[in-house]
Amino acid sequence: MFIEERKEKIVKFIEDKNAVTVDELCELFNVSEVTVRKDLNELSNAGLIIRTHGGAVKVKETAFEQSQKSKENESVKEKKLIAERAYEEIKDNETMILDAGTTTQELAKKIKSGPKTNLTVITNAFNIANELLGCEKVELIFVGGTVRAQILSCVGMFAEEALKNIHVDRAFLGVNNLSAEHGLTTPNMQECKVKKCMLDAARKKYVLADSSKFKTSSLYCISDFKELNLIITDNGVEESYRKKINERGGHIAVVTVK
Repeated sequence: MFIEERKEKIVKFIEDKNAVTVDELCELFNVSEVTVRKDLNELSNAGLIIRTHGGAVKVKETAFEQSQKSKENESVKEKKLIAERAYEEIKDNETMILDAGTTTQELAKKIKSGPKTNLTVITNAFNIANELLGCEKVELIFVGGTVRAQILSCVGMFAEEALKNIHVDRAFLGVNNLSAEHGLTTPNMQECKVKKCMLDAARKKYVLADSSKFKTSSLYCISDFKELNLIITDNGVEESYRKKINERGGHIAVVTVK
């Protein structure tokens, strides 16, 4: 088992059990106490667990990946408004990447119904491809790869190689977790790699994240705030916390949900 895979399983195990001892982890993963303690210290430093004498307990804000279906009915009004604000950034004749997610799906709906034309949309997400399939003003390019049915996306070597060979005007990413301390993070290593490739391929980089995604961290770091042009969120994020992100190089646009 790879080190990062073991760490991911440790965090999930702690999340499920609330607390765990070093001895339990040694037996579970068949590794030494030294290895387990090193893993726990690194996970604690990353803010993903709380280290205790003889083990660790979970951090309440540590987040794990939800399925696409489970997210569809969450923060619906916020996602629509965020998508409308993101659509304002797009101009006719542009190329863009739309990442997997329910907020980016709302952006796809806006692209489909809005007035802007001659757009090229590249996506690795089945739900977004389905929204734009047959839309005459959009040239749709689908990035294939290993299918992650839980979130309706493609990841892996084929997806990464395809994204490394393109350059677009804009990339719109959804994220699982966003914190002032750890930047953009995700619980899945393959998703992390694909999102990094998307950011690298774009001249301008955007994150679409409703306020429920803030103040949470996960295992794999996608980027810090300095790499991004704009984070679009709703007014559920306190001004004091937005200021912390600004101090770390982030730029935030806020939509008002009444």
